[in-house]
Amino acid sequence: LVVESAQAETLDSEVREFDVPDLMSAASVFGTPEVFRARSIPEMQRMKADVKATPTTMREFGRAERVFLRVPAYGGDGGAPAVTARLLNRAGVAVADLAVTPGPADGLRDIDLALSALAPGEYVVEITANGAATATEMVGFRITG
Repeated sequence: LVVESAQAETLDSEVREFDVPDLMSAASVFGTPEVFRARSIPEMQRMKADVKATPTTMREFGRAERVFLRVPAYGGDGGAPAVTARLLNRAGVAVADLAVTPGPADGLRDIDLALSALAPGEYVVEITANGAATATEMVGFRITG
């Protein structure tokens, strides 16, 4: 990473190493889950249909908001693994199984979160891919009153 001035002078630089997963390996692999929030059903439907919708960085939601997760799931041989999701409470106890539906593009899965029926508190969505191997991803969030 290099930060340059308007005159193309180097102001700062940094080198970082990171692992890039092999998406064509035999193992199931997740991409980074994205969280989306909407204020109405039509807004949520537009977001779900748009592969380029902008996710939120927030992880705190009101019970009246509509929230869904989008996660890319990859399996071996270019196939897509079976994906399941569960809602866990703060203690790690399963509260509900969540519906996982195909997203707007190949490999994407959408997971709806019905917040209105949940008590305020902290929760985790546990996402599992079952392919040639099993992969698990966790996404935490908080519900306010």
